[in-house]
Amino acid sequence: MGTLLIIVLCIILGYMLYLIFFWQWKKNCQPLYNEQTQPIIGHRGSPALITENTIASFQKAIDQGAVGIELDIRLSKDQQIVVFHDANLKRLSGRREKVSKLSLTEIQSIVLNKQENQIEEVYIPSLNDVVPLLNQMKVINIEIKSEGLLRGHAILKPLIKFLNTHKIDDKCIISSFNPLILMKLRLKRPETVIGFLYSRKRLFHGWDNMVWMLRVQPENLHIHYSLLDHWIVDWARKKGMRINSYTINDKEVYDKVNVDGIFTDNIEYIK
Repeated sequence: MGTLLIIVLCIILGYMLYLIFFWQWKKNCQPLYNEQTQPIIGHRGSPALITENTIASFQKAIDQGAVGIELDIRLSKDQQIVVFHDANLKRLSGRREKVSKLSLTEIQSIVLNKQENQIEEVYIPSLNDVVPLLNQMKVINIEIKSEGLLRGHAILKPLIKFLNTHKIDDKCIISSFNPLILMKLRLKRPETVIGFLYSRKRLFHGWDNMVWMLRVQPENLHIHYSLLDHWIVDWARKKGMRINSYTINDKEVYDKVNVDGIFTDNIEYIK
């Protein structure tokens, strides 16, 4: 019995070492990046100038020369996908309600706070409101927000319907800090291009991120620029993943980093 157990453990260990060091998973075609330069993606649009995650902010990012935008999504009370980062409205409107407790109609009636020198009033868009901008961008990164590993999964059904309807796989990356959501998305819609958001909050600060990536099989690793010297970056490159770094708002940092794409709040300054 003891010998059999040792053999089984050796087989398991050997298989894990194979997965970690040698296995390459099949990856979907990547969004069309500019091969000559590090593509600049507007983080929530162009929030240095216009309130984040709004149509006006997205359009500003495109006008400033970003190849695309990053935006955040969550569900309203009536199960509509809205573009908003926070769980509640306090930071951007002063109201205390949670997005999940309001209908889309109620959410879209709220006027958001303006940035300094911003003239136009802006509102919270639905994901469908972003569709008219899609032809103007090469990349759209949609980040799924959730407040816990087991929460936020209900958004997958309407999101998958959106992706199937608009056929934007050649330019779309779906990302999240929630690996269970990404794993479920991979199973339900294998053709989706996924960006795995590296989390410093996980227990072993690297190893558990790696285990999750082996399960999710993402095309991209999204990681904060301060962690670009972490061993996980070299490991991800060897697995054929693209490295996209956030949130780079310093020109000196931008000029130094060796990554495939960057997210920034301040497009004109970086360029």
